[in-house]
Amino acid sequence: MKNRIQELRKEWRITQSELADAVDVTRQTIISLENGRYKASLVLAHKIAQYFGMGIEDVFIFDLEEENVCCSNHQYGNP
Repeated sequence: MKNRIQELRKEWRITQSELADAVDVTRQTIISLENGRYKASLVLAHKIAQYFGMGIEDVFIFDLEEENVCCSNHQYGNP
């Protein structure tokens, strides 16, 4: 899963430490997220998205193939 955290952080002119403090994680977690070595939990993804005033999908880019998510007609509970 890719994300726009570094891009958004730079646009907002905030440091990794400032973002980490705002979402209650370590700076190392932000570094790992930005480098793609760590996938955010849903709670953390939500906190980060809220911080930037965006939806989760606007910050985190899901690659359905990479995540092994089936894209059939079962989307949104439709059998």
